[in-house]
Amino acid sequence: MKRLKQQFDELTFKEKLCYLLAFLSMSAAFVMAFMGMFMPPEGEIHNSVLYAFALVLLFVGALLGIDMKYEALRDKFKRDILDYIQNLNLPNPNESKHQSPESDSTI
Repeated sequence: MKRLKQQFDELTFKEKLCYLLAFLSMSAAFVMAFMGMFMPPEGEIHNSVLYAFALVLLFVGALLGIDMKYEALRDKFKRDILDYIQNLNLPNPNESKHQSPESDSTI
């Protein structure tokens, strides 16, 4: 449980907001579907309730799915940039191309 709390504390405000909206939306959808069972005619859920439930599922999927997709794309982009930088043959700034003046002196 301690690890879960630590992971939650590392989330940004945007991520926390997305998870909160997803939780609230799913809760409202389940309540709406459950209430639809007890409205007349009892035992039958009206098509509009099912349609609204499907829209809520799409909304929650979009909230969580898009976040995961772009996070994966961002991580891939970072890896590609780091690989590109590491593969560059940049000269070492500590190595001098010219010899020091002491070695060029002629006496």
